[in-house]
Amino acid sequence: MRIVIAKKLLSSVGGSEAQARALARALHERHHQVTLVGLRPAWHRPGIPAEVYAAPSGPVEVFVDGVRYLFIPARFGWPGSAIDGIFPTSLVDKEQLGHALAGAEVVHSIAREWAIPLEQAARAAGAAFVETPLVHPGQRLSGHSTAELSRYRRDDGILALTNWEADWYRLRGVDHVHVTGIGPIISWLPEVPMDPATVLFVGRKERYKGYHALRDAAKIVWRSRPEVRFVAIGQDPWTARFLPRWRDERWVDRGVVTEEEKAEAYARATIFAMPSVHETFGHTYLEAWYAWRPVIAGDIPPLREVVRDRVDGLIVAQDPDAIARAVLALLGDPVRARRMGESGRFRLQEKWTWELVAERTERAYEAARKRLSEPPEDQTPEN
Repeated sequence: MRIVIAKKLLSSVGGSEAQARALARALHERHHQVTLVGLRPAWHRPGIPAEVYAAPSGPVEVFVDGVRYLFIPARFGWPGSAIDGIFPTSLVDKEQLGHALAGAEVVHSIAREWAIPLEQAARAAGAAFVETPLVHPGQRLSGHSTAELSRYRRDDGILALTNWEADWYRLRGVDHVHVTGIGPIISWLPEVPMDPATVLFVGRKERYKGYHALRDAAKIVWRSRPEVRFVAIGQDPWTARFLPRWRDERWVDRGVVTEEEKAEAYARATIFAMPSVHETFGHTYLEAWYAWRPVIAGDIPPLREVVRDRVDGLIVAQDPDAIARAVLALLGDPVRARRMGESGRFRLQEKWTWELVAERTERAYEAARKRLSEPPEDQTPEN
């Protein structure tokens, strides 16, 4: 199949960005012709090849691991790219987008960015249009508006990451939903020893992710286990400049790190904790399981589907006391913690390798192409 996967920002930082890149590689390995289309960024972002910034104005084509990347400029030049890179706008050059989608059989939009111009361009190209909306119901600008629901119903396919998410769409009249899941954004671990008592957080350091609750939980943990270290890896929100930095050496704040540094952090961690209250799936739990580590996850429907409470990890409310109790319980019973990590690793291998995700996605694409080629039921000619 000739497939275009569109994600506005194609850096190597961010869950949906990493998802787009990993899915493209997995589909390429299944012998599909895959192009990743994204915004030509206004400034340097991790993972964007240097030639993108050095090239003259206009679209830039590069190949990475056999996958074609096409970076399209926004309208209005550098200011347009800067605005489109920060805000939920759609300033992509529509003519260039049309050229990028020419010849595609499937156009796959991830995270709703540029969804309206992508849908228009896909229809003009005669391609099936599918979306992975990554809805976060209850969170602002998270894919559950009336206009977005209308678009989902028009789409040739909706890709959900969990059964809970799929049911959410179906309850709102979207019947062409396929559950694909995602895979871990990690494929290698260094041979380093596991720390005796280190709790790892990986993700944007936002309140909804549980970063602030974990900081408060650390103070409770230290009352009985003063030796425990907490390591937080991820991008700071813009509000971080207004918050005081901790000066306790037992809390280590790291920013964006390389894939090698992230892999080492997982290998050294004793426990992974991200007690989030808004997730579509949470690929970092899979990364922790890849490293055979137990996880502490937030008590919300999609995470209860991914993480089996007391089997692969612990499900807790985003409450410092509850988080602290979970941390202390796992640190206090290393055998139980090891068994949870092993269970998670086996669950990952059975359900969420990128090979399996690509196979499910391929079937969803085929169903979308079939849906596009068939006339609506009320227009089916009579015999």
